[in-house]
Amino acid sequence: MRIFFSKKHHLLEMINAYLQRASECMDAFLSGFLAYLKHEECEGLQQFVEQINRTEAEADDLRREIELTLYEKALIPESRGDILGVMESVDKIPNKAQSVILQIDTECLHIPEMFKNDFRQLAEVNFLTFKDVARAVQALFDNAREVRKITAEIGVKERASDAIERGLIRKIFLSSTPVGEKILLKELIIETGNISDRAEDAGDRLNIIAAKRLI
Repeated sequence: MRIFFSKKHHLLEMINAYLQRASECMDAFLSGFLAYLKHEECEGLQQFVEQINRTEAEADDLRREIELTLYEKALIPESRGDILGVMESVDKIPNKAQSVILQIDTECLHIPEMFKNDFRQLAEVNFLTFKDVARAVQALFDNAREVRKITAEIGVKERASDAIERGLIRKIFLSSTPVGEKILLKELIIETGNISDRAEDAGDRLNIIAAKRLI
């Protein structure tokens, strides 16, 4: 790929470091979400909140460093905008995962046992969309032809998330759960589903850039 010669390898190393921190943030998101489903204890959630806040902040620092490097010394202008756009769209995914966990922590939501398996599936499929995005970013630099295949997998998972969301909301509103709890649970479902929506947006951007590279 033409944008990465000699000194620009340092930029690729920073992008990989960013993906590593963002991935750690997503790992803490899934672990925290599943732990809360199992024990439903806000106190037990704190260690995951701290991990998410720390790794998300570290990822943000790396993203800013990458942006400064792009502007100050590394890439030719036509590539700079593409990479900046990718970094900004990818960064919205751990940001949303962080807000989901903070929502659970703030509201100490009660999730009835009958819905927990659906919530577990929802969290897992949304977590996996980020893993695909990270793969697609790396493929952009290693083999752009792989990007479309990976982003197609993101699309499949995003649609699976939508199906789980609709089914779970329907199930909740058909139940005898108090109305106030129904509304709070619906908000949590939609916010969790927004993770894969953002992953799909990042995938769309990656697809466009990969197509440009292959011309």
